[in-house]
Amino acid sequence: MNPALLPLAVALPITGAVAAPLLSRLSSRASLIASLIALVGPAALLATFAPAVYGGRLSGHALGNVGPVRGAELGITFTAEPFGLTFALLTATIGSVLLLYSLSELGGLASHEAGWYACLTQLLLAAMIGTALTADLLNLFVWFEVAALASYGLAGFFLERPWALEATFKMMILTNLAGFCVFVAVALLYSGHGALNLGQLERSLSGGVRTADVVALGLLLTGFGTKAGLMPFHGWLADAHTAAPGPISALFSGLMVNLGVVAIARLTLDVYTAGRTVLPAILMVLGAASAILGAALALAQDDLKRLLAYDTISQVGVLLTAVGAGTMRAVTGLVYHLVDHALFKALLFLCAGAIVHATGMTRLSQMGGLARHRPIVTGAFLVATASIAGVPPLNGYASLGLIHDSLRAEHPVAFGAVLVAQGLTVAALGRAAYLAFFRRRDDDYDPLERMRPGMLIAFGTLALGCIAFGVLPNLVVSHIAAPAAAVLLDPNAYATIALAGSTRLTLTVQSFDYFAPDELLISGACLVAGLLLAFWYVRRSKEPIVVTGLRRLHNGSVNDYVAYSALGLIGCTFILLAWRR
Repeated sequence: MNPALLPLAVALPITGAVAAPLLSRLSSRASLIASLIALVGPAALLATFAPAVYGGRLSGHALGNVGPVRGAELGITFTAEPFGLTFALLTATIGSVLLLYSLSELGGLASHEAGWYACLTQLLLAAMIGTALTADLLNLFVWFEVAALASYGLAGFFLERPWALEATFKMMILTNLAGFCVFVAVALLYSGHGALNLGQLERSLSGGVRTADVVALGLLLTGFGTKAGLMPFHGWLADAHTAAPGPISALFSGLMVNLGVVAIARLTLDVYTAGRTVLPAILMVLGAASAILGAALALAQDDLKRLLAYDTISQVGVLLTAVGAGTMRAVTGLVYHLVDHALFKALLFLCAGAIVHATGMTRLSQMGGLARHRPIVTGAFLVATASIAGVPPLNGYASLGLIHDSLRAEHPVAFGAVLVAQGLTVAALGRAAYLAFFRRRDDDYDPLERMRPGMLIAFGTLALGCIAFGVLPNLVVSHIAAPAAAVLLDPNAYATIALAGSTRLTLTVQSFDYFAPDELLISGACLVAGLLLAFWYVRRSKEPIVVTGLRRLHNGSVNDYVAYSALGLIGCTFILLAWRR
């Protein structure tokens, strides 16, 4: 394992991004095929690090061999450690699957459109891989900006659609504000500590946290919370996910929002270590609120992709409650659910994109009877829905079970919030499945074209992932999730490799009892309650007043969304400062 090869995992997709518009002069498919090759390469490269890294051997590489001088890191370090490697491998692998899907669904694009589509997609994926591997705060900001710029082009890719331009405008305003917050935080930390390396920052902050450091923490939470779609910083997310092409919506929801979660988890657990600030409690509150309100808003949607987008906010909330809990069990569940969320949410958005592509319909009220016309899409949607609902033997059951275990005793309020969110999620997706696939539709659809091979492979790969990560939970826990949790909970080990060193990670044994009666009961209760709520909601002619109030707060005004983010920034920073005093 040579950590000097790590930069290639970012350099290859960037090279592919440069080549894609040039190759599009040959044909539209040439750029997409070359892009697929440029992503398979990083996935294969990162896979070679897996045996040693998950076995506890950690190392860092200073780019350009600009290593530490008198304990101060002057350059940028990439690290080979389980948490970052998990997200980087996930990004490269699922990104390859989504590009393969694009070859089938969007292969008819004009050559120049296909070239720029492939270019922007690879830049976004390269930024996410860079986020996973970097141990430098300014470099983290750079990847944040690269991801933002690429996502603007992808969200507004269909320029002829006015709502796509509107969604991109909202996304630009909110994520640019978020980027500014991160940049100011970087400046505050550098001015006080003379360091941008995360390991060096952790060791410097161990000596005491200044007021400026707390303000920087509030700014970082706002910036990366916006990228994650955490409430109240979420205003851009639903519009952007709805307007983007199907594979890009899957990329946004399954992977890009995880960029924010990865950054927040790293800063909370490896830099601003738990117990020194009130940040874990803030994450618990914001996570619980996002989990419930996001799921409630999903239940109220008629647009299928918007429904899935609000459910993404709910799932981010669940992930952030695990970060806030900060125990070995909770963080193991966080890593497991991060992987699971990428699988089942990407699959759900591909299903939605396939429906829109085939029928031109986006609203559930227009759909019905698709189970007969699209049995493969129906099966994939049901697998993903059962996964996100925590139905055994699919993957969500194990990851949610670990999070439940960690919250039940020490954080009963957050535990209750996660259960309520799970029931609402079942209701929202159960309602969507009935209305789109099983409800009788009087008018038949126009003849639908056959699904192409790349689409079938993508559906099969993601569905198989949902099943495999569900039926082999202890293999995932012991070989992936627990090592990743261990490095997040060992700031000293991470600081060592962030300063271009190497170390051995102390691994702890974790397991998941698949047949634990309490978890089976919770899963069954949430499933039954959610399905009953879906049945009630479908038959109800008028939506509940609480849901109406939530919808009115989400009126599409970018001014309101900026105000929500500003209030979130002020509130979080005030609480952090008040606790410190």
